[in-house]
Amino acid sequence: MYSRREKLTVAMYFAGLPSSKIIRLWELFPHPDQLKSELSSVDKLLDCRQVALCKKCFTDGYADKYTEKLQRDNILCVTYYSESYPETLRNIGEPPVVLFARGNAKLLKSRCFSVVGTRKLSSYGKRVTMNFTSELARYFTIVSGLAYGADSVAHSVTLDNDGKTIAVLGSGLNNIYPASNKGLADRIVTSGSLIVSEFLPDATPLAYHFPRRNRIVSALSEGLLVTEAPEKSGTLGTVELALEQGKDIYVVPGEIYSAGFKGSNDLIKSMQGCMVTSPSDILRHYNFEERKKVAFQLSMEEQVIVDALSADKMSFDDLMSATGFSVGTLNFLLANLELRSIIAKLPGNFYCLYGGNR
Repeated sequence: MYSRREKLTVAMYFAGLPSSKIIRLWELFPHPDQLKSELSSVDKLLDCRQVALCKKCFTDGYADKYTEKLQRDNILCVTYYSESYPETLRNIGEPPVVLFARGNAKLLKSRCFSVVGTRKLSSYGKRVTMNFTSELARYFTIVSGLAYGADSVAHSVTLDNDGKTIAVLGSGLNNIYPASNKGLADRIVTSGSLIVSEFLPDATPLAYHFPRRNRIVSALSEGLLVTEAPEKSGTLGTVELALEQGKDIYVVPGEIYSAGFKGSNDLIKSMQGCMVTSPSDILRHYNFEERKKVAFQLSMEEQVIVDALSADKMSFDDLMSATGFSVGTLNFLLANLELRSIIAKLPGNFYCLYGGNR
């Protein structure tokens, strides 16, 4: 399954050698036997401890134990030298020499698009994320970081629409973070999508891991969509990385008085042409056309609610008066309509048609 060079690469990575040094070693000595014989002459690249660790990796059976253990844990290794390693990662400043993956690793070479935003997503931001993601997922593998808020919504909506998604972790695959997203991570894998990390499988989610994760999120993708970002947000760091990598940036505008959208609106002011208000704004750039939504068959009661909301948003109490439904019946109908993205619930117990007035 793995070549000798791939197994040795994984073993050296587990031993603690940085990706950059492993890649450099293989550039100097492309064949394993050549590298083994020349290890004593690489003192300018490795210190004595690192040389000793490398020599240990060449011990008979030593490298095999890592790939065999990973296989037992249902973890794939995609190394810098694997056929499935994405070319987009080779072009960044610090490419990961190993990606640990669960799921469909072929997605690493599919057409990808990143959807990112704040962990503290507003109801408007959630609607935006759901609306844009559901359409983009028809054409792209959706990439995000499995965090709370926009990331979780992007992954979930993609799966709800039978799309494919890649979750890039800031922790090891055996240590899903946040822990509450363990179920979502499992769903991603079982649905034929992918979770991936450059960190060792048991790595904890340390603070410096997340900026490193973000460079992979942006690098995998053709473009990046920001659905909601406050002034000080890790999302803005991802945007900076994407710009360095030459990626397309798209930003959805938000209310000018909302602190949750200050980062988004500042991006729009500073970057000409990045503002989008519809998925079609993005799809046209890639020569796609937005597909029409599938029409839903509404019950007579559901149609009454949709007709009532056709002019403007309404409060729950006003909907009761307009429709004549009881509290229980109206709650049931509204929940079904919201679940199918026909209506959206707004702050203050107001409702509107999906994509309608706020």
